[in-house]
Amino acid sequence: MTQVERRDQKPEPKEEPQEKKTKVTRRDFLVGAGSLVVGGVIGGVVGVQVAPQAPPVEEAAPEAPAEEEAVSPYKAGYTLVFDPYQCTGCMLCAVACAEKYSKELFPEETKNMVNLEFARIRPMRFQYVDVVNVCTYCQLEEWAEGSSNFPCAEVCPEDAILTIPEGEGKEGYYGMGYKWIDRDKCLGADKCWRCAEICEDQFASGISFDPIEKKAQVCSRCGGDPECVKVCPEPMALQWVPASRNGRFFANQPTAYAELLYRKMYNKRREL
Repeated sequence: MTQVERRDQKPEPKEEPQEKKTKVTRRDFLVGAGSLVVGGVIGGVVGVQVAPQAPPVEEAAPEAPAEEEAVSPYKAGYTLVFDPYQCTGCMLCAVACAEKYSKELFPEETKNMVNLEFARIRPMRFQYVDVVNVCTYCQLEEWAEGSSNFPCAEVCPEDAILTIPEGEGKEGYYGMGYKWIDRDKCLGADKCWRCAEICEDQFASGISFDPIEKKAQVCSRCGGDPECVKVCPEPMALQWVPASRNGRFFANQPTAYAELLYRKMYNKRREL
């Protein structure tokens, strides 16, 4: 006989599957997670307070790198070589030289000016060609002239043109075996001209005279680190290279100098 459900009686609750009984609601999960976080924080704080602190481990100081010996920029036995093909006649070399030596010799008189007459290096502009004029440190030959001195120093009646040995002089100005003028001995352009005379007549025009006391000036190679080379903006226009070539001292060999001038004048290499 079929059992008929009555409406006035509540149906008996059905048992839920095992999976539904174990399901955690969102609210229960959040409450439980919050309890775990709070407990973990409290436990961590208590653990920090209770656990003894280990003594800090001192790290060994890193070894200081060995100091490298500084290489001196001042070189002995070098000379200036210029390339007229690269030179643009910008005059920066002369300006730097003039500023440096006018400040050294007459700081008060020249503090508000730049006078190129103090420059030991003189770029000269000709048609198509820029020529850098500077002392080339030419020397006499013992077997021919009876002396190995500089020609200008050989004819100076007061021995005012000196060669300052290495280890002496003033860094950045003179020393390292290059020339320097003893201004106390020099008679000046008004009383003597012998150094400039022999230089211009037979060798070059490397001697000049300052505009204030008219004393002789000669390129001292800045004591082995020329200022003109450092300020030159054109690569290879001014070079600081070893001077000795076949037992004599030249700024440029004649054949090389001719090739350079030809390139400067015609903007191409000479073809035979």
